[in-house]
Amino acid sequence: MHTDLVSVDVGEGRSVTCGTMRETSALHTTHGLWPSTQHLHMQIEQQHPRFYDRLKIHDGDRTVLALNLGGSAKDLFLMRPCIHPFYTPDGYPVTEMGAHNFPHHKGVWVGHAQVNGVNFFHDLPDAGWIVPIETHMETTEASASIHLILEWRDQRGTIIATETRRHVVRRKRQAHVLDILTSLHASHGSLDLGVDNHAWVGCRTIDALDYDDGGQMLDSEGRHGPDAINSNPIRWVTNSGAIGEHTCGITVMAHPDSSPVPVFARFYGTSLLNPTMFEPLHIDDGDSWAFGARVIAHDGLPSASEINDWWSASDQE
Repeated sequence: MHTDLVSVDVGEGRSVTCGTMRETSALHTTHGLWPSTQHLHMQIEQQHPRFYDRLKIHDGDRTVLALNLGGSAKDLFLMRPCIHPFYTPDGYPVTEMGAHNFPHHKGVWVGHAQVNGVNFFHDLPDAGWIVPIETHMETTEASASIHLILEWRDQRGTIIATETRRHVVRRKRQAHVLDILTSLHASHGSLDLGVDNHAWVGCRTIDALDYDDGGQMLDSEGRHGPDAINSNPIRWVTNSGAIGEHTCGITVMAHPDSSPVPVFARFYGTSLLNPTMFEPLHIDDGDSWAFGARVIAHDGLPSASEINDWWSASDQE
């Protein structure tokens, strides 16, 4: 089958490129469902920029996640893209957005508090913005991908760096699997990422599942609880518990090529895969640095062996 690409102007200097199989029905470019020929096809819904400015991925009649693109409009203020909510296959949300504490922890996100001296992590008046300028989308029966091209801008709008970020979503048994591959480009001069706890791929677990509210936290090395896990190198860390009577959880893992990596782990539900927790990172002018992560929203309580299988799976991006 052939994939047709359609470019859609969504305002604020951004464009969306949509890919769909030629056999499917006509594309709705505003806020209709991504076309599919089978009930179980993955679909991408582009919600109206005036009220949402986000992309939702559906698996049949179930929502998998929403990718919030961000912007400066007062009703949609968001300084950098994030993923929230993220649902298990049974429909239970496992992420938290702008929580009761640390409101800059938004679902699943990418950021760093020291990039050439600019804070791209916290929501502050002098902080930097991560702005999507192009969006490309494509679906198959069992997966959906969203590829962003982003500019990292300081508070004056000066471009510090550019980034490409690819999201691929799949279903896998009792889990929704999200792969994130980010590549930071020193496109406007060399980059220095300083040592800081507030960096790179983050996940804020919904309150009901966090350690403080009776949930479990386990890492790839067999450590239990945030105090034992925090600051140690890991391949993965998982938070699990119950929402009502239903057991579920969320697991964050570094790609095998990016593992092991220090983790910032907290009792209130935040996990950060942080390669600059102890050492700075320098990127020469014109070079790039890549990091891969896999985030899994799962029903039930998978064993460490099952999680290791997810981590080592050959289908990672």
